[in-house]
Amino acid sequence: MNYTNGSYNILHPVKQVFDWGTIRWLDEPEDSNDGKLLVGHVTFLPQKLQDEHLHTGDEQILYIISGQGEHRIDNKVYPIIPGMVYHIPAYARHEIRNTGDQVLEMIIVYNPSSVYNKDVLANPLSDKFTSGRAVENLKEIVDISVLQEIQDRLSEVLNLAIVIKDKDGKALTQISNFPEYCSKRCNKHMKECIFKSPFVSSELHESTVVPCCYDAVSISNAITFGNHYIGNILCGPVFLNEPSKEITDNIGEEEGGPETLETYLKIRKITKGRLYAIIELLKTINNYIVQTGIDHLTHESLHQKTLQVLKEVKARNQLEKALSEAKMKAIETQMSPHFLFNTLSVIGEMAYMNGAKDAAEITFSLSNLLRKSLRKSQELVTLQEELEYIRDYVYIQQKRFKNIIKVDIQVEEKVLRIKIPFMTLQILVENAIIHGLHPSAKEGVLQIKAKLAEDSISLKVIDNGIGIQEDIVKRILQGNNKTSVKGSGLGLNNLRKRLDYYYGNTYSFNMISNLGKGTEITIVLPIER
Repeated sequence: MNYTNGSYNILHPVKQVFDWGTIRWLDEPEDSNDGKLLVGHVTFLPQKLQDEHLHTGDEQILYIISGQGEHRIDNKVYPIIPGMVYHIPAYARHEIRNTGDQVLEMIIVYNPSSVYNKDVLANPLSDKFTSGRAVENLKEIVDISVLQEIQDRLSEVLNLAIVIKDKDGKALTQISNFPEYCSKRCNKHMKECIFKSPFVSSELHESTVVPCCYDAVSISNAITFGNHYIGNILCGPVFLNEPSKEITDNIGEEEGGPETLETYLKIRKITKGRLYAIIELLKTINNYIVQTGIDHLTHESLHQKTLQVLKEVKARNQLEKALSEAKMKAIETQMSPHFLFNTLSVIGEMAYMNGAKDAAEITFSLSNLLRKSLRKSQELVTLQEELEYIRDYVYIQQKRFKNIIKVDIQVEEKVLRIKIPFMTLQILVENAIIHGLHPSAKEGVLQIKAKLAEDSISLKVIDNGIGIQEDIVKRILQGNNKTSVKGSGLGLNNLRKRLDYYYGNTYSFNMISNLGKGTEITIVLPIER
């Protein structure tokens, strides 16, 4: 397949044609990376319906010129009257119907908005590590299994196929949500499929739209680390216009008849505003990958410097303490982006599933979490403060998993003022929910216990989830940092490194797990008098 003519005309059709009417674009950014507003003139045919759709990552303003109709925003119906202005927020469900016998005319303004807050995850070391390091392969800087999980979730929300490829066009992840038509056709024409073939083009070094099957197109967003192109995210296919009669006749006659044509016509049709919103969402994944890479390289660089300093400097004890503190900071920043991204994803999902009220409540809980987690000056917190943090975190996860998780907190009052390292329990609770309770089909029960044990405090987190295999439990207890149950090993090993820093060999960490029954983790920490 030859794409040397570029994709500018594909990305910038002046007029889009759909079965319900047309959109003629009056103003839009010349560059898909520009982020400007899109303005179009909509002609909505009499008695036609634009089916319910989700405004994923974009908000919209409608100004009614003429005609009459109604539209539904998150299950509330509003009349469409000439002269009125309507606002459709991001993540709202929206449906429009022309109820009259005349054409309904509107001016539409799209604002593609990213769910990613760049300021929250800003890292002063970003420029240093992205410009000073050459990363040849995405596998060097990111856990592919975690990336697959994020990709699957985004694909489900967008209802589009997604795959992540390296700079040579080879797939790093499994294709998510591949359409029925593509599955059948690409098995016969593998080399022509941009999702399954190792397609490479200079066009993929930026956000662009490339031709796919016949009238369909796909969206590609480049992954760059500094000035280096290291891969791309491919999303689609979609229609920007109704498929042409010539193409549909050809598919109906030569590619399997009416059944094949029916699957082809199920490919999603999107407006230009929705297209730019999807590009913004793909940039969110890109930013996450780059941030994860920076954290990984920070950790590796710190490790190398540790070895060098230990060889060259005689004042071993002072330097070891300074380096341990730096390593702990690196581990904490390594955990932050993954949790924050998951939480923001939950907010988006809840806004879609349940409307603004639940999303607002989750946002308040997230605000509490961020305010507490960003207090860098206070490294030790009371158990009472840690439990308040846990309650906000569990509230978000209960909303995420539709309240199928019950939490039982049994804590002696006399231990509430005892100080422990911040997020000690949060990591155990997150591990129990994500890797123990969520995959289980039964109702989840999470127990958090704390009691005084002579000169120590005993902390327990118990779940009735799917459990962990015996050999993996042994590796986790041995501190094997390569152990991973979809990412669980990383969090537990980082926690143990932090406890090593604070308590040395004076604490204990134990894990008991039975497949199908659940997991119990016990930490006993000495009390500082």
